[in-house]
Amino acid sequence: MQMTIERIANLHEREIEEFMNHIKHTFQPSIQQQADIVRKAASLVRMNAIGAYRYTESEQSIMANISGTESEFARLSFQSMEPYCTCLNDRWCAHQIAVVFHLYSQFHSLSDWLHNWRQAGTVQTQLSISERTPEAWITALSVLVQPLSELDHKDGPTGFLHYASKIEQQKTRLSPFEWEWKPLFSLYYQLTLLRAAWPFLRSELASNDSYHYGKWQLTIWLNEQLSALKAGIKQLSSKSKLFETDAFHTKLKDLIHSFAVEEEGLFSKRFEAFRLVYTELYVEEAELTQELERLQQDTANDAPLFRAFLYLTSGRFDELDHELDSLDPTAVPQWLSFAMYAKEDEDFDIVQSIMLQLLPHLADYYQQLASRNRSAFAEDIDELLALSDVSEEQRDQLFQSYGAEASRAYGKFLFERSRYEEWAALMHLTRGSVDMIDGSLLKTALAEDAQAVFPLMHAEALKLVKEKNRDSYRRAVRLWKQMKTAAKRDGRNEFWNRYVNTVRQQFPRLRALMEEMEKGNLLL
Repeated sequence: MQMTIERIANLHEREIEEFMNHIKHTFQPSIQQQADIVRKAASLVRMNAIGAYRYTESEQSIMANISGTESEFARLSFQSMEPYCTCLNDRWCAHQIAVVFHLYSQFHSLSDWLHNWRQAGTVQTQLSISERTPEAWITALSVLVQPLSELDHKDGPTGFLHYASKIEQQKTRLSPFEWEWKPLFSLYYQLTLLRAAWPFLRSELASNDSYHYGKWQLTIWLNEQLSALKAGIKQLSSKSKLFETDAFHTKLKDLIHSFAVEEEGLFSKRFEAFRLVYTELYVEEAELTQELERLQQDTANDAPLFRAFLYLTSGRFDELDHELDSLDPTAVPQWLSFAMYAKEDEDFDIVQSIMLQLLPHLADYYQQLASRNRSAFAEDIDELLALSDVSEEQRDQLFQSYGAEASRAYGKFLFERSRYEEWAALMHLTRGSVDMIDGSLLKTALAEDAQAVFPLMHAEALKLVKEKNRDSYRRAVRLWKQMKTAAKRDGRNEFWNRYVNTVRQQFPRLRALMEEMEKGNLLL
């Protein structure tokens, strides 16, 4: 009878621990080639690449088959503590380490071990932060957050959040003791953390696939980091700058520039960080001018948007107009973020300049969005277009190009213009039930133009009748009573009585329906 892998791991727990310690001290996370071997071994374990195995009790050894790009056999001897692999590597290889990892993971957390291994260099760095310089802070923090920069999509949101939590715990050991230095250090930490996490976040959150729980968790985490960044900026801006912090502030400007301008993807989040820094912390004319000069030399795709923002912030409207005249209209999400900020700042002329240039590209961009984001996008866009010199006909055409996902925003647009017949038709097409329509809107439409709403309510009532149960009949009668009230108010008694009699003639055999209609006293 073959011994289970759990039993083997239990019998040789001490030897496995020795193997793990040997790997820990032999392979350094700071040496790229060695780190790659350990990462490959961990990847093999995650992919369940360790397949068939054979344990030889007399030799106290295990032979395992590892399937990957090429199939290999790795052997571990628990007597001689020597490994062997058919890849003929004369030193420890990823296949041998994968077998050790697989055995270790039967009763221990391999993720925790890998995290501690990656952080092995951090403790020494923490102890060496004896000098207070921007470079020393950045060096220590870069080592601290390094595990996040090494993740790939196979680790998933769970792995990301696990390492992020460990890093958060380690951060407190690096933080200065002096209260006046803590906010500044916190900003260094947040920006270094975001830069390290950005490649993973961008790949996970920018995709238009299904919005699963893990993606929601990552979104919450990112929002929390931006909230912490905002709190740190507000705290730092409320204090007088110390002479000793000048070099730190200079480097902090470099950090925010590197993160906001040089990174790609998730523009609204990067823009939010940049906006906070240059509206709360660095607001002097000289500071804005210095950053503008740097942006003018920057060739990054998003540099024009940040220049436009600083032109707006510093009141340089001639330069802003020139920037807007040359904007790239295909960069829709970036310029929309800027337009939303201009709206909040009540710079409606800026909103109009942007939206008029983006208008021809909005429909195409809308089709690229994930379905879950289209409704909110349509509402936000129409609010911006309402502040621009865009005709109602153009807005109407844009809504019609969107499709069903924009029905809520389009319905609001139609309702505000008293286009009740079109509104009712839209509700009939896009709402599964009249119960899904705002009751106050339906009441208002009935009061303003009952004839326009009657077809919608009639179709819903017939749908309920076809369900053929008494509860549905009662709901249908309630709709008819609302229609009766509107018909009576409009003096259309004859029409209404004819309508009720037609319905009765259509369903004469539905006794329960006839009874409910009698109880409802529908005739005028």
